[in-house]
Amino acid sequence: MALYFPRANALLLLTPKTGSTWIREKVRRDGLDAEYVGDPAMRDHDLLGHYERDRYRFVGAFVRDPIEWYRSYWAYRMERGWRPGYELDRHCQSGDFQTFVRRAVTILPGALGNIYASYIGAPGHQIDFVGRQERLAEDFDRFLRLIGEDARPGEPDADVLVNRTRTRPDYPEDLKELITLSEWDTMERLGYLSARPDPVGLAEIRARYPDAAGDLRLLALWTEKVHWQPDDQKRAAGRPVPAATRHARVHTNFALFAQHKRHDLDYAETRYRLASELDPRHPRTLCTYAMFRWEHRDDPVGCHQLMCRALAERPGHSYTLGRLARFTDRSMGDPESAEALYRQSLAGNADQHDVRVELANLLARRDRADEAIALLRPHAHGPGSDRLTTLAYTSLLLRADPDGPEARRLADRLATDAPTAAPTGAG
Repeated sequence: MALYFPRANALLLLTPKTGSTWIREKVRRDGLDAEYVGDPAMRDHDLLGHYERDRYRFVGAFVRDPIEWYRSYWAYRMERGWRPGYELDRHCQSGDFQTFVRRAVTILPGALGNIYASYIGAPGHQIDFVGRQERLAEDFDRFLRLIGEDARPGEPDADVLVNRTRTRPDYPEDLKELITLSEWDTMERLGYLSARPDPVGLAEIRARYPDAAGDLRLLALWTEKVHWQPDDQKRAAGRPVPAATRHARVHTNFALFAQHKRHDLDYAETRYRLASELDPRHPRTLCTYAMFRWEHRDDPVGCHQLMCRALAERPGHSYTLGRLARFTDRSMGDPESAEALYRQSLAGNADQHDVRVELANLLARRDRADEAIALLRPHAHGPGSDRLTTLAYTSLLLRADPDGPEARRLADRLATDAPTAAPTGAG
């Protein structure tokens, strides 16, 4: 349902968790000429779409800072129970606030923005008045004055001010950052973004590539998500990951986007530098920047220095060892040392398909094709075989025996499974 003010022909929609309890109590105590309209099944929270907007002279609603809205919503559900009929409850319900936030920002990114839009309208089609829960009394009085009703100073009891809950979960900055990334567009639209820091420079890169703004926001969220499990393990072991490391990861992935998707090398290097300054000891950050210096800046010395710094921090870092092997083979012309580095890398992480294929190609170049084939065979035929390994293995077999039945069978399978290119101009 919603509040209808008949003298003004005005409608006030009651957005959940934005002070609706206070507003209803204020209307009752002040004896304002208002009535409830709409569907009782909506528990006082009818959407804008349930009404013929043109029938009303004035339509208003309230919003709340998403940072606080999510905490309030979770606390309310913990005390009053979850309602699976609501999408946010169905997909994100958890007795742990951190888990709830993580699910919300990855399963339903921008969920609150969609909720708000269903009350205040989409950008460009906004209703006449949008008040803020943070200045509830002041903005409700302003709404009344705008529709021609008398605003009467005085507030209801504090206990009903915002339908307070007793549950107050810890709210570390990393969770606030997740909400900010998830609800970025809505916070920007409603003026809440200016109060939030932007440690990953999302605003800047979205301005540079506006057509990819949504993808870049999701890239930042994905970067956080893929590190939650190892980061949680480190925290449990008493080694919490610094915020600078988390931010450096996002800067690195933004650099990779600029480098590979937009071929914007200068901007990519700016982001790589930011990442390495934020976390000058993080092996993957240093190694990724090292590869950039080698491949795009013709700077083998700088590349080698960065890789050595990375391995000085973590001598057995598999990713860095694999890239150093490639550099050692192709730039330094030392295949023997490269082979040793490739094997070290695979010993630390056997799931690196590209590293295994590079080692096989190195062995084949050194007239050790049989060793190369033996290295790839179990991974080309196993249940988790990947296309890169199968292609390399088939190529080695064809070179050794062009008419061999195994090589021909694999070549036919690869041809059958080859991805179909999209027609020119397809969306």
